Amino acid sequence: MKIEYQKELVKIKKIIDEKPRGVTIKEISKKIGVNRNVVAKYLDVLQIQGQIEIEKFGRSKVYFPSHSVPLSTMFDFSYELIIVVGENMNIVEINSPFIKYLGLLKKDKLIGKPVKTLSIVKSYPKMTGTILEVLDKKQIYEDKFEYRKEHSKTPDHFQVKFIPTTLRNGESGVTIILYRFNENE
Repeated sequence: MKIEYQKELVKIKKIIDEKPRGVTIKEISKKIGVNRNVVAKYLDVLQIQGQIEIEKFGRSKVYFPSHSVPLSTMFDFSYELIIVVGENMNIVEINSPFIKYLGLLKKDKLIGKPVKTLSIVKSYPKMTGTILEVLDKKQIYEDKFEYRKEHSKTPDHFQVKFIPTTLRNGESGVTIILYRFNENE
């Protein structure tokens, strides 16, 4: 049985957004008519998703709207090639430098597609297995590999890092960062 909790998360997020000076679990619980322990679990989910921030004042926790910048915005300003893969092995996010490197046109054509469809993944067969392992063990993994673009005489050398990630919807995922380096470094 799948538990539907999105409506409660939306209600709680709205309450917190309306109180930029902060709100307590007790206030949220009273406002939506849900047990404080249950509200605490919902708040944990919102915090993991990066939608809210918490500050402690004595024994009380006060919840505030998050002021963070979405990672997808930051990804596009990175020189590294970055891709985020969900637990279903589909692409959740991919940055512009990665799309440009692969010679593709639009990222919206890739979002939701299996990661194994990318040519770079096909040339690095360990990638899908490593993603599954990182999803399972929740540990960072690093490796190196080379990739030869079609019609290229020399391969590019990459250092790759797989980072366990919690996605906005609360599901597990893996952020993969590829750093291109010179083999002689």
